Order: sequence, then C-alpha cells, then structure tokens
Amino acid sequence: MHRRKPLLAVALVVALGSALATGASAQNAAAAEETPESLPDFKGRDETFGFCAGCHSFKVVGRQGMDRPRWDQTLTFMTEKHNMPAPDPETRALLLDYLVQAYPAKPSSGWVSPFAPKQ
Repeated sequence: MHRRKPLLAVALVVALGSALATGASAQNAAAAEETPESLPDFKGRDETFGFCAGCHSFKVVGRQGMDRPRWDQTLTFMTEKHNMPAPDPETRALLLDYLVQAYPAKPSSGWVSPFAPKQ
C-alpha cells in the first residue's frame, strides 16, 4: 500500500504539469492569432498593438475600460514595473487616444447598496 502513494503522487504531478502546459500552449496560440486588424479600427491601432501585445493578449486590454488618466497611469505602471519600452510623448499621446477611443471607461459594475440614496 505504501508503494502506491509515491507512484500516485508522481502520476498526479505529471498529469498536472501536462494540463498546465496544454493551457499555456492554448493561451499562447490564442495570443499569437491576434493581429492589429482584430482590434477596433482607430488611429494608433498598430502602435498600441505593438506596445501591448508583446507581453499579453489584447483581451486583457479590452476588459479594462478605463478613462484617460487611468490608462495613463497604466502605461506608467507597465514601463516602470514590467519593462515596457517608454513611448516618447507623441507616441504616448497616440496610445492614450487609441485606448480611450477603442476601450472607453465602463461604468462600475461593483456592488451597489440597496439602501444608498438614489442619484
């Protein structure tokens, strides 16, 4: 009985590793299929794709829905914490214009107290 436990543990580790590798491969394949043409068509699309898609899927970007100041903070965060190349001021403005137009701020979908005063 004791011999089965190590064998079961090894089988579990192998199965988990295989599942994780398959998931990562599928995610990388999905990201590899993205092209600038798959994004909303506004000025700055190609440049924005070039800055963002090198590190993550554009699905991550599309879910954000932020206003210009938050997009600006995010670009700063990406350059300072994740080594994204810092865009020059003109390119940064182009990226922000694109992000605000293609992925505008979304209303908060958080919990709202039923006892809060009506606005």
